[in-house]
Amino acid sequence: MSGPIDIWRPVADKWTELYARVDDGDWNAPTPCSDWTVRDLIEHNLHWQATGGAMLGAATGVDDDWQAIREAYESHLSDPSNLDGTVEEFAGIPRQELAAFLIGDLLIHSWDLARSIGADEVLPAAAVEATMAGLHHVPEGLLRGRNPLGQPMMGPAIDISDDASTQDRMLAFSGRRA
Repeated sequence: MSGPIDIWRPVADKWTELYARVDDGDWNAPTPCSDWTVRDLIEHNLHWQATGGAMLGAATGVDDDWQAIREAYESHLSDPSNLDGTVEEFAGIPRQELAAFLIGDLLIHSWDLARSIGADEVLPAAAVEATMAGLHHVPEGLLRGRNPLGQPMMGPAIDISDDASTQDRMLAFSGRRA
């Protein structure tokens, strides 16, 4: 893997695969995200990916569907120079870090969706490794509190064995039980 685009593509493929599997009977199903249905999870994810993409400078809008968001990310992340600088509206963090956070969020919500609809929960290994490493660099107050947009982030970490898989440790760190 050579950069964010190489981590993002398999994560986007996973989300695309899962999103395509959602059928009429799934929309009101519960998810690992407390108080969210599959509909809430998908709406949150599309809104957040579009909003975050716009903060990065990608051509995304809050009313975009997944295909439009995916195409905008593909185009934007393909040029590493698009991730130079900082994102003032997201506490001034470097664009590289926001991109990594958005990729990790898409990855974790892919697992949430897979769990909710009974699909394959295995996530792209390189993205799991990158997300696990990145999560440990996010300030605890941001990770466990609310982001600069006022949205809740992750719940408390769950204790898990050190010999658990990287994916299971990442999920536990994000407050999920695999």
